[in-house]
Amino acid sequence: MKKYQLIGRRKFSFSPKRPIQYPLLHLCSLPLEILIQIFQNFSQDTKSLLILSLVCKRFHIIINKHFLYVTITFKKPSTFYKFSVSHLLHEPSSNINYLQKVELMNPQIRDSSKYKTRIAGSYAVESDNRTANQLNYNDFITSIKGLLGQAFGLKCLILSEISPEFIFPLETQSNTTGLRLLGKKKNIPKSKRTLNNLILRTQSGWSIPFKQGHLSLICEYFDTINQLHLVNFIIDDTKPMNIGEVQTNKLIIESCIYTNSFKKSGVKPQPNTLFNKVGILELRNILNDSGLSLIDLVKLNNSNLNHLIIDISSNIFYVENNEFNFKRFNRFFNLLCSGYGNFTNLTLTNFTLFQYLMHDEVDHKQDQDSWIEPSENNFETFMKFISQISNLRIMLRKNSSNVKTCIKCGFIEQQQDKDIDCLTSSEWEIFLKPLELNRDNSISIFNYKNNQLYSRSKM
Repeated sequence: MKKYQLIGRRKFSFSPKRPIQYPLLHLCSLPLEILIQIFQNFSQDTKSLLILSLVCKRFHIIINKHFLYVTITFKKPSTFYKFSVSHLLHEPSSNINYLQKVELMNPQIRDSSKYKTRIAGSYAVESDNRTANQLNYNDFITSIKGLLGQAFGLKCLILSEISPEFIFPLETQSNTTGLRLLGKKKNIPKSKRTLNNLILRTQSGWSIPFKQGHLSLICEYFDTINQLHLVNFIIDDTKPMNIGEVQTNKLIIESCIYTNSFKKSGVKPQPNTLFNKVGILELRNILNDSGLSLIDLVKLNNSNLNHLIIDISSNIFYVENNEFNFKRFNRFFNLLCSGYGNFTNLTLTNFTLFQYLMHDEVDHKQDQDSWIEPSENNFETFMKFISQISNLRIMLRKNSSNVKTCIKCGFIEQQQDKDIDCLTSSEWEIFLKPLELNRDNSISIFNYKNNQLYSRSKM
């Protein structure tokens, strides 16, 4: 009895490990920022980084944290499973917390471990043998759970080359749903987590329906997705998704097809809980008219949506001779910016329309016939309409077209091919002067590198 009473009374003296003091001229004495710059020269040479990480403990931590484990791309499910076995499934590795960006290519589909082989050239039978690139679906899901449950530093998750058969199980038991108190029935609620960026991209050449199973497992581990990026999906508004209380702040829809039940009689689009709290909607590479109707879908039961980003280089806005269709879309932008939908911010990306403003063709004479009603199917009217919104932001396209300048308008010299990126703030004032822009609202112009070229605040 005395033997067990003494357990716990022993006093152990723990002496914390002191950091190694290197001489001032030693390589390890250099500041962290300088060492990172040195190792940056080997960022494309993984083998050299692995060798350097064996030099000392400090090199090991720096290289793992800032190079080897920051961004990892798994091209095969089997490779991802091997990684999870050594880092996640048994004893979680300390390097897991260094993960910031993970891309999983060709995510494993259900029952893909069985494939048919032919016997005697005619009888097809199923075999349980797997090739080197195939993986059991349950093992893949277990690996995903380990990644999402242990990588607390994860900021970006990419699922690319998604096949039409891929889907997460709709009902899974997450190991982060809460901790049970010892001897009590009450559960400790899980801590809230945020995923900064989630990108879902289908296989090349495929457009597949966007389903709840593409997000179900991920939403068990994260309460907020700051940015959800969908590429090449088919969005069906008659099949809503009920993800729960997961909040999406920004939604990017790229090259997606929309079924658009707004134009069908007897069919009403169903609100999607995933879009209920979206504040920023970005439309990239809009394929057809229905793509613009996605604005109405996201707006259903959503009072947070106030910022719209539109890729103005989408083919839908242009006619056959690559001319912008002002006749068709000026009315759309007039409706959009005049109060419809209560938008306060509009961003137009890949903007190249300033080439339509020809200063040398502006009529400076005052004796024009006022009884002739001017046409609204032009660039000047387009700019007038979009300037009705409170905050207008224009992002120029890379290698945007040059513009023409005119001495009569106030430019120092007249040029036929003035680089628009080289215009100063005062030259922008002269350049935009012929346009009837709303002075009560703000406008900002940026180049493709997001460097501000011109800005005018509200008067």
